[in-house]
Amino acid sequence: MGMEIGRFPSVHPVVRIIFFLIFSLFLALGNLVQLAVAALLLFVFYLMAGFGCLVNALPMLRRMRWFFLSIVVVYAWLTPGRALWGESALMHWWMPTVEGVLLGGHRLLALMMMVLAVQWLLWATTRTQLVSALYWLLTPLTMIGFSRERFVVRVTLILTALEGVQQYIGEQLKKNTLRRGDLRGYAAVAAALVSDVLLRGEQEHCQMIEVDIEAAPPLLQWLWPLALIGTMSLLA
Repeated sequence: MGMEIGRFPSVHPVVRIIFFLIFSLFLALGNLVQLAVAALLLFVFYLMAGFGCLVNALPMLRRMRWFFLSIVVVYAWLTPGRALWGESALMHWWMPTVEGVLLGGHRLLALMMMVLAVQWLLWATTRTQLVSALYWLLTPLTMIGFSRERFVVRVTLILTALEGVQQYIGEQLKKNTLRRGDLRGYAAVAAALVSDVLLRGEQEHCQMIEVDIEAAPPLLQWLWPLALIGTMSLLA
């Protein structure tokens, strides 16, 4: 089996993953200036990727809308500070605070950009490249007896099985007409799906797994994550 060629083949998948990890760390801990630079980088990446990558990212953001809303509510109403508007004690009791709105907006922006970064990484990196990069990154753990071969085989099996399971679940949901709000119907279908998936797993035959491992990243490409660390550190 030959190595799949992903998008942006000139950038090694190991470098992409390390760049993403550093990028996510600065998103989680960064200030507004660092977030602005991160947003500019994401804009450039998506501009290079094209419209298709953005179309794939929007449904993921939409599915997380309630989680994003809960983040804003928790920060806005549970963070001590000055009332957003109104000075009376009664209004101050139930109004969101200025500090909470600012912190909630900061966290919301960081989380949304992290989701976009994950989507871009998955779009630009094939499954084979992702597994190969994990194999390379786990090399230090072999000194304590960790078997990276077993790990990547298990990851490959899981990713392969997920495709079939998702397709099977989609087919079964189309066959069962469920009304909105019918919790019992959804619970019954979910229980049947779990049983069917477990049964299919027990009946699955053994198969040979072959994982292609790429060579180490070129030395010059390590300048990309180092440049990101240097730039974000200067803006701290």
